[in-house]
Amino acid sequence: MRGNGAPSNDPNPRYDNSADDDYDLLDDLADDPSEGELRRGNARQRAQQRDYRPRYSKPGRRPAAEREGAFNALLWLLDGATGVVEELRHNDLGLPEEFWVHADAARKETLLALRAILDDWIDETDDAPAPPKAESPKRRGGIDIDF
Repeated sequence: MRGNGAPSNDPNPRYDNSADDDYDLLDDLADDPSEGELRRGNARQRAQQRDYRPRYSKPGRRPAAEREGAFNALLWLLDGATGVVEELRHNDLGLPEEFWVHADAARKETLLALRAILDDWIDETDDAPAPPKAESPKRRGGIDIDF
């Protein structure tokens, strides 16, 4: 015998189905829609069935969508990021003026370098030969129809 109750010399019955007999009654109850009263709903469904009324009043809070000028975290972060950028633009960060002159010149040189690369790429596409056009099929001849 194997651990599942099947004889070891019989290769076809792999499992012992007699253990499933205990669960047939439960399966029948679960599949039978007429036995619905045996199933319990969740707390919300049971409360709706007995016309539940809460003991507390409706709170005075309203969702942010219903309030004028409600706090918006995204706008708050955006406003903060904008403030930081503006502060960095107008603050020398304790660095000497000569640094900022060279930094501005370096920025301009970087943009000119990128412009040179783009101009070169544009020139390469202008010099490239146009792809050959596909020849249209030759017509065999006209057909004259007399009425």
